[in-house]
Amino acid sequence: MRSTFFALLAVSVPLALGAQQRDTSLDRQNLPRDVRRQVEARWNAASGLRSTERLDIAEGREVRGDVAVQHGPLLIGGHVTGNVLAVNSDVVLRPTARIDGDLLVVGGEVEGRNSAYVGGEIRIYRQPLRYSQEGDRIIADRSEAPDEEEGWWRRLERRRTNSWSDPLRIAQAGAYNRVEGLPVSVGPAIYQRRPWGTFRLDAAAVLRTGSSFASNESDVGHDVRAELRLGRRNGVGLGGRAFNVVDPVEDWQLSNLEVALASFLFHRDYRDYYQRHGASAYVILFNRRDATLMTSLSDERWGSRILTDPFTLFHNTDDWRPNPLVDEGRFHLANATLRIDTRTDPDEPWSGWYVNADFEGGRGRYTQVAVASQPRGAAVGDPVSYTRGFFDLRRYNRLSPDGQVNLRVVLGGWLNGDRLPLERRLSVDGPGALPGFDFRSDRGGVDVGTCSANAGAAVAGFPAECDRIALAQIEYRGGITFDFTNDWDDDMHYRRRSGHASVAWVVFADAGRGWNVGTGSDGLSYARDRVPPFSTFRSDVGIGLDLGGFGIYGAKAVSAPSQPANFFVRLRHRF
Repeated sequence: MRSTFFALLAVSVPLALGAQQRDTSLDRQNLPRDVRRQVEARWNAASGLRSTERLDIAEGREVRGDVAVQHGPLLIGGHVTGNVLAVNSDVVLRPTARIDGDLLVVGGEVEGRNSAYVGGEIRIYRQPLRYSQEGDRIIADRSEAPDEEEGWWRRLERRRTNSWSDPLRIAQAGAYNRVEGLPVSVGPAIYQRRPWGTFRLDAAAVLRTGSSFASNESDVGHDVRAELRLGRRNGVGLGGRAFNVVDPVEDWQLSNLEVALASFLFHRDYRDYYQRHGASAYVILFNRRDATLMTSLSDERWGSRILTDPFTLFHNTDDWRPNPLVDEGRFHLANATLRIDTRTDPDEPWSGWYVNADFEGGRGRYTQVAVASQPRGAAVGDPVSYTRGFFDLRRYNRLSPDGQVNLRVVLGGWLNGDRLPLERRLSVDGPGALPGFDFRSDRGGVDVGTCSANAGAAVAGFPAECDRIALAQIEYRGGITFDFTNDWDDDMHYRRRSGHASVAWVVFADAGRGWNVGTGSDGLSYARDRVPPFSTFRSDVGIGLDLGGFGIYGAKAVSAPSQPANFFVRLRHRF
């Protein structure tokens, strides 16, 4: 069933989701009223050190009391025993910096917060504070969007930083796609913030606009989650979830927003999907500065999803790429995921690390075995037991005020036991991995991107069939900006003073491939302790222009010169 109304909704909701994935305090046009009042009070009451220009607290120096700076920048290498306030100023924290209290920054950014010590809370607002000066005191502009004049959505955003409840919340439940249309969750949500920690409860029905409203079927899912966290900055969380949802086979290459827009606008879906129905319980150890470790146990039933025909803005009469079948059955899963994030900004990182290490052990029994391009030796009723890992490592390196080199390595796949079910296989194909090669195209012969054996045996939809993958990406980014100073520490202040990313030119290179674990001379199978020769890896190079909110890129395959150049658009950074 196709619906123009829900298709149009799919444009607005993914765009809203892209903003909500960031800290909302960074994206509102004006500072919240309570923040303006707090900044005014802290500046006027600062007891240690105040400055209206650049301030450098060198290593070995100790400031007793609070530090407050206007315009700045503020550079800290020493010890501040109180709180630090930066008004319309950037802050650079050297590795030797120590702040015993809170760090509050408005109208600026913080560099080095993950290498320095901050004993209290860190809050960063990119919006500048508008104020007037009366001697040494500042008076915040009271006309700056008072609460009663703001829209209800902004008041709701602010209210959600503490405790709130929604008797009926309507939100996007995933990317617009070719098997669900737009999945929408409808139901109540409760969030309670207390001195000892937080509690959250979400209970939602999942309506799939591509099928839930069809007259001949009832396709409604659910997603219920409860989580209790003990501790504010560091602590432990306990949670449980009951779900009937549609999940992507792979979600590491492109963001939900990019997939949703590509599907809705251009009739191009860059993922495959399967049904998950079951329940899980989990434990989280968290450090709000940079790390979380989550372990979970779940009991799930996996099933295939059939293709629907959701509306698209362009090419609406074209056929969709088939959604491949998956291995169906009941599985018991044990999972551990470690995430470490020391980036200066998740959306526009200038330095830092990002690590995502995921390990899964699964046991179950097949009730349906999907067709693959190679014989698999699995049959209905067979038990299966496997171990799978996925490792995503990224490093961001600032080389100069406007230049940086970023690197990424992705390794994933089979570790032990039986061969992986198809919904746990991987690929390196398309704009999120090797953009010099077309996504899911029929290339003939051996395809090391998806591990399809040959064109004659290719499965409809060209699913991911690789037991293992390896991918390396590198890029150099150079800013197109106006520099007002040659001083390294000062430059961050001027480059980001407007609160928006600079235009940047990007050059990049990628190399990777997938393979299967086994024996054979098909060019896809290698022993469990072997890595394919690097000469068999695909590679590409490219160049692009990052305009702050999105980038325009071109890529050309190097390992297969006959492949035509590809041009594509990415939102924010490539990785």
